Amino acid sequence: MQAAEALEPEERERLLSRSSAKYYSVVFQDLEGRLHERILRATNAGELEEGFRVDGYSVGLANIEDSDLLVKPDFATLRVYNSPFGRTAFLVGDIYYESKPLPYHPRYILKSVAENLNFEVLVGFEVEFYLTRGGKPADSGYYWSPIDNTALHAIAEILEELSSTGVEVRSAHHEVGPGQYEVLPAPMSPVAAADTLLLVKKAIWSVAAKYGLKATFMPKPFTGLPGNGLHLHLSAHKNGRNILSEDGQLREEGLNFIAGLLANARTTALLTNPTVNSYKRLVPGFEAPVLVAWGIGNRSVLVRVPRGLKGASKTVEYRLPDSSGNIYLALTAAILAGVEGLEKRLKAPPPCSENAYRLSGLEAIPRTLAEAVSLARQATLLSGDARKALEMLVASKAEEWENYLKATGASPDSTEVTEWELEKYFDR
Repeated sequence: MQAAEALEPEERERLLSRSSAKYYSVVFQDLEGRLHERILRATNAGELEEGFRVDGYSVGLANIEDSDLLVKPDFATLRVYNSPFGRTAFLVGDIYYESKPLPYHPRYILKSVAENLNFEVLVGFEVEFYLTRGGKPADSGYYWSPIDNTALHAIAEILEELSSTGVEVRSAHHEVGPGQYEVLPAPMSPVAAADTLLLVKKAIWSVAAKYGLKATFMPKPFTGLPGNGLHLHLSAHKNGRNILSEDGQLREEGLNFIAGLLANARTTALLTNPTVNSYKRLVPGFEAPVLVAWGIGNRSVLVRVPRGLKGASKTVEYRLPDSSGNIYLALTAAILAGVEGLEKRLKAPPPCSENAYRLSGLEAIPRTLAEAVSLARQATLLSGDARKALEMLVASKAEEWENYLKATGASPDSTEVTEWELEKYFDR
């Protein structure tokens, strides 16, 4: 489907008419990853053409003295799903300042990065979430346990709902934690993958509520239970050829790409793991990474190359990110890190074939949001408008850390999940 700017008004009107939607939902993420939404009746479709004003100050994208921004839906993102309002057309919005895209808005940054690559990147997600009831896991299941009656209808409807919108979900299964599930959408281009994640989360929230459940993508909603990650499966293609892996073997470029991810993981962690709660997931013993290492088929490391029947798979799995932040910034960081590895021909260390939790002498990823903020100030990967977005996020997250300490009185290195975190992040 063509981008919105390329469609004539008559084409847009036909597109909306065919959608049979009663309502339009226009969404965007702010720098911190919070989802913002405006609902319009289908009779107000004319408003979609020119976009509509948004308070840039209230969404953290502008100063109060110059805060009028514009949200313009990208019609290439239109998907129709069943919401509590009925048939609803989902659209992702771009942010404009006057007549031009806001250059430091994360979706625009990721678009620019993807458009300037000399190869194609495909992104797959492992989307992990808990289904809860009364603030507790909704079932007592385990990894790949049969989906019982508690969640059976909800999971089935989530898959059917996403399929009806055109989102291909490759599989779903019960994860390690009680009440924890994972869905795996098919790989897509970076911006399409990020847009799709917003719809996936909305669909899961909506269907769960229909069955008296509440879904959370919070990185660590329960002390002592596995956290929710958002593992990225990345591949790179040129002239129809995977440039990272071939015939079950990593190519030299694949090793370079991995080296780039490792080299930048610490300084870009704020973009992939941007909340206080993010770092309570990243502790030993729950298959979450804590050290800068990579391996083949090793779930204790930061970067895993999945092992298949013929050796190394066709993707590189970046296990650090979670769903609590801005997905466009997370993908920007991961892609640029890999690209730096390719361009500088960085050398990856030998693969780790041991349990990384038992090793010493390796660099550690940040252990707290405060450490991630400090390291982000040293980042050299992002420049220009992307650097401005990072600096804005650094300022916001430094304040968030101080607010957390003041409100909870918690020790900076505490791994206990607090009520403050649950109130702030449970609905992310």
